[in-house]
Amino acid sequence: MIQNGPLLLVRGKKAWRTAVSGRAPSGPWLIGAALTAAIWPAVAVVGGHIGSVALGHQLTQIALQRAAVGLLATLGGAIVMAPALTLALMGIARGSRAENEIELAGPTAMGILWPVWTAGLVLAIPPLLGLGPEPGELAWFVLGLVIAVRMVRVGAVPTLGIRRRWSWHFTGRAVVAFVLLFALIPVAPAMLMRSMLGVSGSAVHAPPEPLELPVPPEPNW
Repeated sequence: MIQNGPLLLVRGKKAWRTAVSGRAPSGPWLIGAALTAAIWPAVAVVGGHIGSVALGHQLTQIALQRAAVGLLATLGGAIVMAPALTLALMGIARGSRAENEIELAGPTAMGILWPVWTAGLVLAIPPLLGLGPEPGELAWFVLGLVIAVRMVRVGAVPTLGIRRRWSWHFTGRAVVAFVLLFALIPVAPAMLMRSMLGVSGSAVHAPPEPLELPVPPEPNW
């Protein structure tokens, strides 16, 4: 077993480097690591919507609903994606003739997800600029894809012992799996929930027009 379990829990982005010395813990460790990875984007999405109220971009009720949806998407998405990506990497590694044990798939998945979820800090920017949450989610998706490709190449391939002849096969399938999971788990449900609540689209709310009361007719006497 790995001797540095607490280190992996706190610093998921270095998981694969520590994991190569032995088997990786699973179960509660994976969920705990996923929650620590989701802290910053969760704080960012809530703070962004609450801050937009102070700046006059959103109504309080709409901001609270969007913040709740964002919080659920970041925390829930991280918890679900960690085991989902782990299982995907296990299957892909077997098909790519991986040399190392499949138990390393858990730390490898967290090594990919940790920087991706840290990039979720961009979720706070659009609400503070008076925009809806969709541009932030699109930016997070693009950044996450770039980071995932990098992490798969420099982290997952050497950790799982993928031979050079299988590296592009493994990288392509791993990135496709990440894109599908990322789109289906944290992004699409958040958009669907906002649409059902009627809080999608632009966050800008113009100040209400002054109320014009009807003028009574002049008295005829």
